[in-house]
Amino acid sequence: MIDGNELDLAIGTDIVEIDRFRSLKTGSSFYQRTFSAKELAYCFGFSDPYPHIAVTFAGKEAVLKATNSNCGLSISDIEILRDDDGAPYVTHHQKCNHDIYISLSHSSSHAVAVALAAHRTYVSSMEEIQSLLEDTVEQILPRGDIR
Repeated sequence: MIDGNELDLAIGTDIVEIDRFRSLKTGSSFYQRTFSAKELAYCFGFSDPYPHIAVTFAGKEAVLKATNSNCGLSISDIEILRDDDGAPYVTHHQKCNHDIYISLSHSSSHAVAVALAAHRTYVSSMEEIQSLLEDTVEQILPRGDIR
């Protein structure tokens, strides 16, 4: 409980094979339907854009799962951008009363994403989320495993 209200958090995750995207042509309608111009510019700015395309797609899927369609988002409404330090963040183009946090990673063969959606009516600060996550980790992991 935070400030007398239950905290409404949801997690979504997704994993995809990078090779799945290598077979798509650069001008594919899939890219135009799924990714924004900013996302495509970021991904195709790399000599091998496919890990970046795959992880961005996985991020969008994770956001959809975390919001559980409560926001009425479609994959094209979700935009995953990077800040000046390269950290990913989510914007969306629908009324969605959630703050969404995302973590992205990829290997040479797979891309994975985890999204956390926190309903804004219950969460007033990131510190509250961090405290709740730390408390949960302490309950799950033996004391010696916390780093």
